[in-house]
Amino acid sequence: MNRWSILIVVTLIVFLAGCSNEPAKNVPINQSSSNADQDEPSSDTLAPVDANQSEPQTSLTAEEQLMKAPGKFAGANYNEQNVQAALDQLPSDLTADQYAEELLLLLAEDYRPYVTTFINFETEIRVNNERPNGNMTLPESKKLHISILLDASGSMQAKINGISKMDSAKEAIQSFAEKMPDNAEVSLRVYGNKGTASEKDKEVSCNSTEEIFHGQGDQADQIGKALEPIKPAGWTPIANALKSVKQDINPETTNSLVYVVSDGIETCGGNPAQIAKELNQAKVKTVVNIIGFDVDTEGQKLLKQVAAAGGGEFTFVDNDESLKNYLDKAYDKLRGEWIRWKEQGEGQANIQKEQKQGEINVAQETMQGLIVTENTNLLAALRYLETKNDINVPHSELLQMITERKNFAMNYARDTGKRLYNEVTKNGTNVYDDIKDEGDKQIEDLTTKKTK
Repeated sequence: MNRWSILIVVTLIVFLAGCSNEPAKNVPINQSSSNADQDEPSSDTLAPVDANQSEPQTSLTAEEQLMKAPGKFAGANYNEQNVQAALDQLPSDLTADQYAEELLLLLAEDYRPYVTTFINFETEIRVNNERPNGNMTLPESKKLHISILLDASGSMQAKINGISKMDSAKEAIQSFAEKMPDNAEVSLRVYGNKGTASEKDKEVSCNSTEEIFHGQGDQADQIGKALEPIKPAGWTPIANALKSVKQDINPETTNSLVYVVSDGIETCGGNPAQIAKELNQAKVKTVVNIIGFDVDTEGQKLLKQVAAAGGGEFTFVDNDESLKNYLDKAYDKLRGEWIRWKEQGEGQANIQKEQKQGEINVAQETMQGLIVTENTNLLAALRYLETKNDINVPHSELLQMITERKNFAMNYARDTGKRLYNEVTKNGTNVYDDIKDEGDKQIEDLTTKKTK
C-alpha cells in the first residue's frame, strides 16, 4: 500500500470519528452519510495540502482539512492556459501522491468562508418580545405594584339608584381585586376618612390618609374585609393620598399603577397634578389613572389634568355598573395585548427560523457549487497531463483521489448543512410552541377572570 493510500484510510477513520457521540472538533453529523443516491463511490479523504508541508497531515478534522488555503488558480484566478503552463513545469517522475499534491496547490477551491459559517452557526432561536404589563402571572423580572386610592370624603355617602357611591365603589374594587395578577403587590389606601366635612374638622380630615391593605393580588378576600368598616367622612385630600403612594411602593418594583376613585376634586388646597407628575417621573415610574365617579363637568376637567400629569387616563363613570365596566375593560385591553404578544412572538420565531434556514442553504449550495467547479478543473488538469508523452501519469489512482475528494467535501457540506437545518427547525418550533402555549394560557385566564 503506497503512502497516498495510507492517507486515504487514516483520514477516513478521522472523518468517521466525527460521526460519533464524542464531543470534539470533528464534523458533527446527525444524519447518515450513505451514498446510495450518488453515482460515484463515497470516501472521505484527500485534504488540501499546505505548500509548506513536505508530507500530508493525517490528524486533521474534516473542518481543518477543508479550511486549508486555496490553490493558486482557485475561483476567479482560474485560467486554463495558465494552469496548463504550470502543469508543464512539473517533473516527469512524480508519484500519484505528489501529482495530487501539486494539483491541489494549483486548483483547490476556497471553502473557508462556508466551513467557518457552519462551525460558528448559531441555531438557537431567541424572541425578545416583552410581555404585556400586568399579565396574570408576572415573569420573575417583573414586579408590579398596584395602588388603589379610595375617596372616603363625606360626599361619597350620596346615593345613585338607591346605592351609596361608597358601597358601589367598594363592590367594584372588590371585583377588581379578584381579577388582579396573583403575584402583583397591591396596596389599598383611603383618604379623607377621618373627621367630618365641617370646617372645624378640615385639618384633621385633610391630613387623613391610611393604607388599609398591603399584600399580594391573590388576597382579594382580605381586601374586601379591609373595606367593610370604611365610611364616608370628611374632605378630599387627593394630593396627600398620592404623596403617600411613594412610601407604599417597594424600591424593587419595575411597574407601578395607581387607580384613584373619587367623586370630586381636591378640596384641601393640595396640587394633585404636581404630585402625579412627580410619581410618573420617579425612579419607579408610576402611571396615575383617575376614575371620576359621578363628577360634575368642572371636576372632570380638573381630574383629567391630574391623570394627564401622571401619564394615565381619566375615566368618567356615573353609576356602579359603569365603574365595574371600566375595570372590566382594563382586562379586555390586557387580553388584546396578550393576543398581540402571542402573534408577534410566533411571527418572530418563524421569521428567525426561515432566515437561519436560508443562510444554511446558501452556504451549503455555494460550497457544493465550488466543489463541482474544483472537480471539473481537477479532471481537466488530469486529462491535460495524459496528453503529455514525456511523463507516465498514474491515471487510475489520481482519478480515484479526485473522486474521493469530491465525495468527501460534498458529504461534509450536505450532512453538516442538514444537521444545522434540522436543529434550527427544532429550536424554532419549540420557541413557537412555548410562546403559543403561554399566550393561550394567559388569554384563557383573563377571559375566565373577566366573567367572574
